[in-house]
Amino acid sequence: MKPEFTALVEPDGVRITDPIERTQFDLHASESVSPEMTESGSFYFPVDTAVSVRTRSLRTTKGLDVYVRDMDGDLVGQSSGGSELDLPADAYNLELANTQMKVYLAVESEVAITGSTEAVEISFGGETRVEVGARSLHQTPAGTITLPDDVEATMDAVSLLGSALKTTTCERSFPTLRGHPPLLEPSEEFTVEGDVTRPETGVTLEVPAERESVFVAAPLAYYLGADVVPGEDPRLVTDDFARSLDAPDGFQPEVQRVLQQVFFLDCVTRTEGYYEVDLRERQQLEPKVDLDFPSLYDASLAEQVRRYLEIPFGVVEPHLPQWKVTMDVSPTHENVAVLPFAADELAFVRCPDEPDPSVVEPEPSELESFYRGAAEDDAPVTDVIQPEPADTIEHVWVGDEMPIGASKATPEALKRRLDVTPEHHISVDVVCNDDRMREEDVVGDIYGTRDIYDFDVSLHNDLTTAELRDLLESSTDFLHYIGHVTDEGIQCSDGFLDAGTLDDCGVRSFVLNGCRSYQQGEKLVEKGSQVGVVTLAKVGNEPATEIGTDLARLLNHGFTMQSALSVVTDVNVVDRQYVIVGDGSQELVKTKCGTPVVLKPNQKEEMIVSEFDRYPTINSSIGSLTSTKIDGGNIYSLNSTNLEIETDSEALDEFFAAGTFPAQIGREIHWTDEITTDDI
Repeated sequence: MKPEFTALVEPDGVRITDPIERTQFDLHASESVSPEMTESGSFYFPVDTAVSVRTRSLRTTKGLDVYVRDMDGDLVGQSSGGSELDLPADAYNLELANTQMKVYLAVESEVAITGSTEAVEISFGGETRVEVGARSLHQTPAGTITLPDDVEATMDAVSLLGSALKTTTCERSFPTLRGHPPLLEPSEEFTVEGDVTRPETGVTLEVPAERESVFVAAPLAYYLGADVVPGEDPRLVTDDFARSLDAPDGFQPEVQRVLQQVFFLDCVTRTEGYYEVDLRERQQLEPKVDLDFPSLYDASLAEQVRRYLEIPFGVVEPHLPQWKVTMDVSPTHENVAVLPFAADELAFVRCPDEPDPSVVEPEPSELESFYRGAAEDDAPVTDVIQPEPADTIEHVWVGDEMPIGASKATPEALKRRLDVTPEHHISVDVVCNDDRMREEDVVGDIYGTRDIYDFDVSLHNDLTTAELRDLLESSTDFLHYIGHVTDEGIQCSDGFLDAGTLDDCGVRSFVLNGCRSYQQGEKLVEKGSQVGVVTLAKVGNEPATEIGTDLARLLNHGFTMQSALSVVTDVNVVDRQYVIVGDGSQELVKTKCGTPVVLKPNQKEEMIVSEFDRYPTINSSIGSLTSTKIDGGNIYSLNSTNLEIETDSEALDEFFAAGTFPAQIGREIHWTDEITTDDI
């Protein structure tokens, strides 16, 4: 399915709708326009579909960066957040950055760009034919590999993950140039279906002939387009270079370090290519290393890897961006199906030892208020484990146990992220089945406040078991349940509904905000849901209400389920009781612009030091370029780098006024449209 174009009236313009990702982008025109389908040959970058309109100017509905190239692809100018740019008449390609899809303009005219952080206007010096092209950011696997329960077959399959790379240059550090790897399916024989051919990169990974080692190496093999072969001593090998992967602290940490170092230096080197920006990370790293980035940019992948890895990791480490996700995967034959998804996110893969439930700490003693569950239902959860902590933004556990501090995923739940739902609106159902918890049903007013989505929000009180069954078996994007949950089921006005009795579950994602809801949540995922937030034990009514409303607002602003829960539980005493079941990388909606961020301002004497913590998503994955416009400047950085910026209160108040996003002040979450620096 390709992006669709429709004419807008009052205001005039064109709307681009991505039916796969269910998001929209509007361009307002200076007069009425009639979009006509056109060929896509005028665009430097690939587009899925394109139209032409005649207009004197186009205006965006938000501030963004615009990159202008000539027809050879050379960058001839750029505008950040509406900064002025004037170019003489010529043939140009304009890229509108930080949008929900890739949007490009092709014109033959003069170009003048003006605006602000709220909107950008692009004028063409008179009525001009403007071609508008769009490309969905959605990525689907190009094939499927089946493989038997055999280590060398697993190596052969992992060797083909790199077939999805859209380039073998350092530009593949951009997520839009890394395609989704082919699916892996456990079977009785080895087969390859679809367009699956490993690129010739000259890189080989020699790893021990054991499934654990192959699992750990999979994301690195994908990113390097490497051939994976048996080797007693693990090594990364090219024609004229070999690097041992057998470090004192083990094979897995060394693979992790190599992946970080190669990926990060690719991100720095690519500033010699499509986007010649002043990248913050390059400014900080370049004085510390002896690297000729212009010559590196033109080198082969194998040569780049050699030169990157000649630098001690300790030199690079202080400048590395935060990594998105660690995946703890039980190394079974069935779990080979997880590897394409781990590779797609460049995850750190670990294969932990058998977990010990006895090391789980008891629940906090602070929870002595009214609980969302009956007293006789307070039996401890017996299959909960505490995985080794992960120094990444997200943490995923793929195994039988219920993890504290990580989302519990299954191969089936991860595959559901590939499902295509073409509706353009978001359906949300808020269910409150207890009169004493009505305070939380205000979340119904929070969902649907995004102007780039069509929302259908329905509120339900005191549903019967039959009514809740019908709702769960219907097709809806999100369910927010407020009430009691026990092992018997989800409480209704006439009893309990056991989710295990459903024929199937049509709810894409959910929050079950009641005591010990994890078992019912697991059943919803087993029956077809993608992801949900659940609890491991009893939770007090007041903190549960706070968590429920904070989750609603974060999800409504484009945070993933896992990152939204991470932000909420970072400031709440009941953090250990809430966990994710299913694929925590799922979002209710896409971000309006770029990567979700949490601001953490701290007053220091007369200045304010603000930490910008970013939370990459699948569609804004690590390696994306982001810009932060503050205090009259524009800072370019990688989208998982946490920035610290010092400003005075006036500059920060202006930044608050330019957009709405969460700010953590002390142990509370606030929103920048509701506070000033006086609240810090």
